[in-house]
Amino acid sequence: MTPEVRWQAELLELIARQEQLADAALGLNPAGLAVYRNNYRVGLIETLNMIYPVTRQIVGEEFMTGLAREYSKQYASYSGNLHRYGGSFGDFLRDFPPVQTLPYLADVAQLEWAVHRSYYAIDQTPLAAATLSSIDPEQFSQLRFSLTDSSRALSSSWPVVSIWQGHQPGQTLNVDLAAGGEQALVSRHAGKVSVQAQAAGMAALLLALQDGLPLGEAAGLALAAQDDFDLQAGLALLFADGLLSHYQL
Repeated sequence: MTPEVRWQAELLELIARQEQLADAALGLNPAGLAVYRNNYRVGLIETLNMIYPVTRQIVGEEFMTGLAREYSKQYASYSGNLHRYGGSFGDFLRDFPPVQTLPYLADVAQLEWAVHRSYYAIDQTPLAAATLSSIDPEQFSQLRFSLTDSSRALSSSWPVVSIWQGHQPGQTLNVDLAAGGEQALVSRHAGKVSVQAQAAGMAALLLALQDGLPLGEAAGLALAAQDDFDLQAGLALLFADGLLSHYQL
């Protein structure tokens, strides 16, 4: 590491710290460092507000700013790309005492992160069904499929899809929290991200494939979740919607 790179790394570390101290070796005084630190913190708070608009609507703008401030104190940004910041915000909310009266909030935030991640994911060429024509049918159960980077499956014990959709522009929020959980598929088509609730079988299949399980095990979990699940139709839909990026044997 060159002296210049080391100096930059040390400066970034100081900016991310909470302590109002300056390292004399860097030639900085506390007042100057405080300006950098404040701008850095404001940037992180604004980023979280942008990524989690539904969470902000639920708790209110002032409370959201407080949440973002507390999160930014515990989690620094280690990338120059702020679109990568905030991925653990849902986990933070799950353990943060002031929001325990909103037990669904953490899952809503995790769904919002999936939406954000989907929107900024790089474009990939979807896997074509014809690619499998050379595979021995007896090996199909061993195939491990990967979802595209812009696709993500989630499962919640709360109706998070309904909550998210009800907070979108022009929509009316009408959610029964006692209705049970929902499984979501987040995907991007033609630059637009969609969030759709999934039936039990399809959700189980998506989650299993996402976790890297072979197709045989994934199919078994899907059928266990929904005994009338049509595996062939489910796989056809994955290919038709361009949700798979590649496979391994």
